[in-house]
Amino acid sequence: MLVPTPSQPPPSIDVLLEILSTQHHLHARLSVLRTLLTALQSSAHPPTGKALVQSLKFRLLASDITLSLQPYANLCLPPTLPAKAPVSSTLPNDGIIVQMLDIHDISSSRSDALDRLEMAERGEVMRGREVIRVVPGEDNTANDTGSGEARAGTRSMHKLLLEDAAGRRVWGFELEPVVGVKVGMNIGAKMLLRGCTVARGVVLLTAATATVLGGKVEAMQAAWMEGRKRALREAVEGPTKT
Repeated sequence: MLVPTPSQPPPSIDVLLEILSTQHHLHARLSVLRTLLTALQSSAHPPTGKALVQSLKFRLLASDITLSLQPYANLCLPPTLPAKAPVSSTLPNDGIIVQMLDIHDISSSRSDALDRLEMAERGEVMRGREVIRVVPGEDNTANDTGSGEARAGTRSMHKLLLEDAAGRRVWGFELEPVVGVKVGMNIGAKMLLRGCTVARGVVLLTAATATVLGGKVEAMQAAWMEGRKRALREAVEGPTKT
């Protein structure tokens, strides 16, 4: 007769804090992590082991980092940004987590930007001259330039409004395509910045210094999508008459 093996006790909260910070650069607030753990452990099938860490990571990536992550100075953007920034400086190599609040394709017209935004909302992307419908969960970065919006003979470049855990905001500018950065990426998506050059208060993004971690803040996404489409449509068609 087989004797049931007792389930392994969950890691202590201190261990989970260390794993999330060292392996995923997510320095969670203790109160937030306790709340997330309580919710997960009270579910019908509470995750354990690696699944528990992944569940916590998923929830932190889906949160507003100004509420969920530690705003320590060494984990945030320099307080001199952007207004009093030196002509040129470099961000620490240890890594800073930011969330994306706004994105603009600076290489296309407003009408093209509106078309792409509406395509992204329908779950479509341009690949060459073809419109491809995205299957949920499919990785669409393997066969394009990394922006997800490649057109024949062109390359999209973007500027992004970024916010750290302390609520400090700065614009980031793509010097080269960064995988995952595209019109239609989720608002609230988290990025890891390592050793980025800062020029005149703007963070310069490259594939080597910026990594998209994913995530989405639903409330931010809905508000941004509505406002951005309205602004683009008014810029293309003129203000709506009432």
